[in-house]
Amino acid sequence: MNQTDEQLMIAYGKGDESAFAELYQRHKSPLFRYFIRQLPGNQARAEELFQDTWFRVVDNRKSYAPSAKFTTWLYQMGHNLIVDEYRKEKVRNSHLTIVTEIEPEVPDDPEQRKVGALKACVNSLPAVQREAFLLKHEAGFEMTQISSIVDSKKETVKTRLRYALDQLRQCLTRKLGDRT
Repeated sequence: MNQTDEQLMIAYGKGDESAFAELYQRHKSPLFRYFIRQLPGNQARAEELFQDTWFRVVDNRKSYAPSAKFTTWLYQMGHNLIVDEYRKEKVRNSHLTIVTEIEPEVPDDPEQRKVGALKACVNSLPAVQREAFLLKHEAGFEMTQISSIVDSKKETVKTRLRYALDQLRQCLTRKLGDRT
């Protein structure tokens, strides 16, 4: 029988180590991509925050209560770590810097050019817009789940997504319009 994430987490809280292994297998790739995309150009830090999130799962296994979906709980922990990371970076640099990809040469393959342009445009979004966009379109969360993860109202998340999509359209038009 296939157990839900919530059932697995409860079983893990009661000492079932194989339940954790199953949760980790189910969610490691999407969660890692979330961190990589939230911290473009800083893979080492993304790996650390990814591990820290799983350490928090381990630390909170006995107190876990399924008041929301497991994935919402998991990504909320990840979101909090990213917010803390941005705050630390802001203190270090006195302002938050969003790293953008610079393409040294234009790929010959139109599909590669589109993928590169999309990555660069997503990386250039303000952090809150990029996070909302990635949670919706990369991780597949619903609006209510995203608002819970980022601790913002549903309307705020919708606005962030709308602005993100508008900026992505403009950016892609600039990047691809000149080369097509």
